[in-house]
Amino acid sequence: MKARYGFSILLLAALGSACEQLAAPNAEQAEPAKPTLAVAQTSPHTGAGGTFNQTAITSLDVRLAGPNTVLEQTAEGSISGTLTGTFEDRLKVVIHPNGRFNAHFTITCACMVEGKEGVLEIVAGDTGELVSPNLATFAGRAVINGGTGELSGLRGVLWIEGTVDVASGLSTYAYSGKIHFHP
Repeated sequence: MKARYGFSILLLAALGSACEQLAAPNAEQAEPAKPTLAVAQTSPHTGAGGTFNQTAITSLDVRLAGPNTVLEQTAEGSISGTLTGTFEDRLKVVIHPNGRFNAHFTITCACMVEGKEGVLEIVAGDTGELVSPNLATFAGRAVINGGTGELSGLRGVLWIEGTVDVASGLSTYAYSGKIHFHP
């Protein structure tokens, strides 16, 4: 890391002397401006944690794709913890013959975070497996890319881990990670 830092200083010094040489062919000109670096201001990363709890499946499509079963589902529920509110998720799950599965989904959350309100879009993926005839477990990652309203600058990465009740198709999963507000 020190080598990269040293390279950056040399690069800035070279840029500074090059700017002076280009700007000072005439001695009567004013002192040349030095290059400045713009630094984006972000809030510090804070810990986040809580629970997503699906309460209803609003649409479900099941089809076979070769030896795999593909579920496309929309569900709604509530979220508690650092993020609070209600959500809808749209997911696609591919279940393999050995009981393992992968899911990719988008969560739209009407949330409140640190007293700020808005709608967040969270993109997630996980892998899991059937652990009994009535229960599946999964773990993965969710990325907050911003939203609307006061949450338009919210960013973060969350780790998710939970279970699916096979009979109802509903899942409950914990989240934990880091979030921050980006201007």
